[in-house]
Amino acid sequence: MTLKECIAKILEGFTVDDYFDSHTVINELRGNKEYDAVYLGNFGSHTTVENYHSDIAKMIDANNSIKKIGTAKTHTIYGKLSENKLWQKQ
Repeated sequence: MTLKECIAKILEGFTVDDYFDSHTVINELRGNKEYDAVYLGNFGSHTTVENYHSDIAKMIDANNSIKKIGTAKTHTIYGKLSENKLWQKQ
């Protein structure tokens, strides 16, 4: 399974009108044994976690089942508050 496929499966699990940001999806990737292996295996040439998570956000943004509705502040994996795109499931 590819990272893009894992992200699509996670997004399929959201209900119409659910709100979420990239950290929600990343936490879902990390919390699922199969997805976590893909998540870790795709870090590859990314120089930082922030760079990698930015690429994951771009994959989320490209999914046709969601729409961007603004921004939200949520905690990064390091516990720091960070502004992120806020999406809604369509």
